Amino acid sequence: MRRIVFLLLITLPIQFTYGQDIISTRDKKQLNVKIIEQRDKAYMYRMPDYEDGPLLMIRSNRITKIEYKNGFTDLMGYQNPRKTRPLGISAGYAAELTSGGALFSATLDYFVMPQVDIEVNIGTSDLSGELYYAAGGRFHINSKYSERKLTPFTGILAGSYYGDGFVQIPAGINYLTGMGINASLSINEMISFNSWQATFLELRLGWRFKL
Repeated sequence: MRRIVFLLLITLPIQFTYGQDIISTRDKKQLNVKIIEQRDKAYMYRMPDYEDGPLLMIRSNRITKIEYKNGFTDLMGYQNPRKTRPLGISAGYAAELTSGGALFSATLDYFVMPQVDIEVNIGTSDLSGELYYAAGGRFHINSKYSERKLTPFTGILAGSYYGDGFVQIPAGINYLTGMGINASLSINEMISFNSWQATFLELRLGWRFKL
């Protein structure tokens, strides 16, 4: 009889642990919980040893992974390299296809979501010292849960070039490795507010950072 009671005592905690959901957070914590409800930007849960206790909440953007008690694992989109490495810096060279000129640029960008990349550019024409500035966004044909390293994109930016305002429309492909090496190739149409227009072929190389 004592042996049976002992076996029950050691197997009950194992069964209880197996019946929990496990939430992994961005600050490297693991929460053993019972998820009650999934909302648009949050998860509601209770502690499994206090099921009559208060309903607690954790925001989705704090979660990197959920391991459900049925064995299913939700990676919350963190297998997407554009979500795991949102911040990037890069240097670019753009050859003007219409007149043979060139632009050299540096870019700081951030993926606010895997599909949308906000960027700021600063550069010069033929290293003459005259700077141009541009800022805007690029839309990547991608999804939250995609693991694709290569994605096409388009976008729109606005800026100033030799004191003249312009709109820039890029279209190209972006490649991002799991290590963080980032490259893109694009055609850029620059349309001035003072009626000039130029087409550039641009190559960028850079690095993306985990946050």
